[in-house]
Amino acid sequence: MKEKAHVLREPVYIIDGLRTPIGKFGRSLRDVPAVDLASYTIPPLLERTGIEPSMIDFVVYGHVIRAGTGMNTARQAALKAGIPEHIDAMTVDMVCASGMAAIITGAMYIHTGAYDIVLAGGMESMSQAPFTVTPKIRWGVKLVYKGYLPVRDAMVNEGLYDPLNDKVMGEEADETAIEHGATREILDWIGVESHMRAAKAWDSGLMRDYVIPYESGGRTLLEQDEGIRRNTSIEKVSQLKPAFLPNGLHTAATSSQISDGAASVIIAGRKAVEEVGLKPKAVIKGWSYAAVRPDRFPYAPVVAIKALLKELGWRPEDVDYWENNEAFAVNSFLVNKYIGVPYERLNVHGGAIAIGHPLGMSGARITLELINVLEKHDGRRGVAAICHGLGGAAALAIERV
Repeated sequence: MKEKAHVLREPVYIIDGLRTPIGKFGRSLRDVPAVDLASYTIPPLLERTGIEPSMIDFVVYGHVIRAGTGMNTARQAALKAGIPEHIDAMTVDMVCASGMAAIITGAMYIHTGAYDIVLAGGMESMSQAPFTVTPKIRWGVKLVYKGYLPVRDAMVNEGLYDPLNDKVMGEEADETAIEHGATREILDWIGVESHMRAAKAWDSGLMRDYVIPYESGGRTLLEQDEGIRRNTSIEKVSQLKPAFLPNGLHTAATSSQISDGAASVIIAGRKAVEEVGLKPKAVIKGWSYAAVRPDRFPYAPVVAIKALLKELGWRPEDVDYWENNEAFAVNSFLVNKYIGVPYERLNVHGGAIAIGHPLGMSGARITLELINVLEKHDGRRGVAAICHGLGGAAALAIERV
């Protein structure tokens, strides 16, 4: 097993960030392309940081389900948002970790001295994922006498399915949970707790600083995260049948939601902070990538976090708050069991089970949410981690400024 962790010797700052509310699959944001979701967040973010569009040196966004969305969606979003045309952009695909990979990529460009200010983030419209047909059609189909011409769901094919093991990721999450001794009871509790925490965070006004209502055509389409179920309970979720394997431990209530949304953050180096007079929210201390067997992807964040903590010289108890993407409830179980992260300091405003998991956005969302949690709960250090399909993970360590 080989993992990489890196400590940034020169400070790279997260200046600020904004995101859309996250829409449920096929609901309020289903007619909004991913590019429009991302571009919507950029002008208000620039305005509140006092950064002119021309000050941006580079743009990088995560985006996974890109079939039919057009070329280089990061650049599309930038141009639609008024970023000058001479400023280039890059679209990153690291499956679920794409949004965090975009932030790490921007941070490394700044760390090397190539750029001073980078606009980064992630986007996804799972509701607009197309169906794709066989390439045989391109070369001519004379007759389908028996059988059929295959049609594939791009959402599943590009984001939810392991082609090397011919399994959907839910099946692999079940196998991982069973292998590591999780129980249905603890996973159900994690799922219910996710909704309760998310509801409390919204109802207490803790989410308003970083989430902007999505408006279009003079009306508000969505004001807050749409997937939160305030009336759920252990009694209700315990009655649900397994969603994947017949003997599996995960249900619809303990799996992340298919969703739509986008998030943007501005990253800058010391020079830009001092010369422009920027007021950072956090400083990036280090990052790591790690990988395990493709069919054991929920365990990969454990490896990434351990490598990052070792490189930083931090112990788990030195970290005030944690975000680990709830692709499935087993993700929280594993970082609690093997890192020793207390549940009361993990995903304290809820996770992807309640909030949703727009694939390309999520890594950026949890990074931004970690800053929000540190601010609202008076924390200093935080670690965010996220697994991704085919067995990988990314982790990011920050300190509040």
